[in-house]
Amino acid sequence: MWLFTSTGMLSVVAHREQPDSLLIRARSSTHITAMFGDVKVAHTPAADYPFRTVISRNSFAKRMADYSQKIDYDNYKGSIMQNNFHDSCLKVWSVMRQYGLDEERFE
Repeated sequence: MWLFTSTGMLSVVAHREQPDSLLIRARSSTHITAMFGDVKVAHTPAADYPFRTVISRNSFAKRMADYSQKIDYDNYKGSIMQNNFHDSCLKVWSVMRQYGLDEERFE
């Protein structure tokens, strides 16, 4: 799953060898540490997502629950403080808005 928060974008997938863990991947190490704190982040420069860490499913679920309880903004895009990340999210929003408009034509 792709997860967009105010502090970053994460790709979250099942860990192939550790069924009780998730592989958290990102294109910026700060996107991982902003969400999970002081975790070991591996740098894999040849990978599509060059930064990654392993989190237990339980820890991930708890962190997501905690994060969702603390949401205090009524506009996601406005909550993003890092300019480059904000601009990238705006592009994603634009593409998905067009997707929604296209889908309306077929319903």
